[in-house]
Amino acid sequence: MLSIIIPTLNEEEGIIRTLMHINKLNIDKEVLVVDGLSKDNTVENAKKYGAKIVIEKRKGKGIAMSTGVNIAKGDIICFLDGDGTYPPKYIPKMISLLDDCDMVVASRLLLKHNANDSLSTFFHHRLFPFILKNYLKKFKTSEPLTGMRAMRKETWNRLNLKSNDFMIEVEMEVKMAKNRLKVIEIPIPCFRRIGRSKFDSSWKTIWNMRRYVKLNERYLKGLNVIKFLSLEDH
Repeated sequence: MLSIIIPTLNEEEGIIRTLMHINKLNIDKEVLVVDGLSKDNTVENAKKYGAKIVIEKRKGKGIAMSTGVNIAKGDIICFLDGDGTYPPKYIPKMISLLDDCDMVVASRLLLKHNANDSLSTFFHHRLFPFILKNYLKKFKTSEPLTGMRAMRKETWNRLNLKSNDFMIEVEMEVKMAKNRLKVIEIPIPCFRRIGRSKFDSSWKTIWNMRRYVKLNERYLKGLNVIKFLSLEDH
């Protein structure tokens, strides 16, 4: 079975779109919304669309992801943000690709489809990556902070991730390399997020990420990533 894990914090509108599309998937699945004490209607809306609710009182995306995995019944897990920017229709394809790799990551920066559709998508998927281009070149995947990934639960356990916050995705990239994982990266379109971003863009967060990457740059270079530029051919 597949366990879809969605960390949320005040995503009352985005979670509706996300779960509506997930519910259309004809696959054996459970959907876990791990909520970090939202103050809006995120939990109520998630219940309406059939998700299992897990309340996480501790702060941090990394903690929410770990909590979801610990509760998940599936032997395959897929992480998905609840802001409406990641298209669930690609999940079945990601799961099928796990026959050939250890992890599948979905990237909006691989081809940047629809990046010019709005000021928001242009900023997040063209301007911001352009500003950070020298930093991003250190990674083998095009979008190291993507919130959409699929893997076997045993792969998650093998990574032994420690980060409690948004650093978890950078740590995952490093641990993927250290553990010599085979990774497939697929393109997904750019969508405008629903609601306000929760990413901590403080100087402290950016500095910690930069320092961690610098310390582990030698490992990142060796990550085995196969980039699919078209899913129709595979």
